[in-house]
Amino acid sequence: MAKRQRLTARTRARSRAVDTLFEAEVRGFGSDPESLRGLANKRREITTQQTPLPDYAFTIVTGVADAIDVIDDAIATHSHRWSLDRMARTDLAIMRVATWEILCNDDVPDTVAINEALTITRAISTAKSPGFVNAILDAIRRSKYTEDVASPASTAHEADDADTDAVS
Repeated sequence: MAKRQRLTARTRARSRAVDTLFEAEVRGFGSDPESLRGLANKRREITTQQTPLPDYAFTIVTGVADAIDVIDDAIATHSHRWSLDRMARTDLAIMRVATWEILCNDDVPDTVAINEALTITRAISTAKSPGFVNAILDAIRRSKYTEDVASPASTAHEADDADTDAVS
């Protein structure tokens, strides 16, 4: 008999963030920041789950909303010959969560973000999806260090620096 793996609170929160982003995609507003934030707020109170959206899931969904253009650009850049609209909605939601963690959340090591994404992918997507998701996320991770993808966090810091210089 296979041993059941206990999921951490963070893994469950990531999974709930994926569910919320998937819901937004199915409802037709997966790339609209305001609608994503609205859905995240709504899921904190009204939910199809037994519990409201966990704090970390809320942080992920609103973080994805804040950086959706950079996240989608990174995914599109590294998914050769696959446009975002051709991707399975589950895979896209998973990659958005992991890409946000890789590019915008310094508290999560990149390898953890990728491994968590693969765990969720194996649980809810197709047999071929883990390889596809891993290839794209690893390319995003590598490009982060070669500065092929501008991090929303670094862009925000540059803007803050520019504001500070202007005030001085």
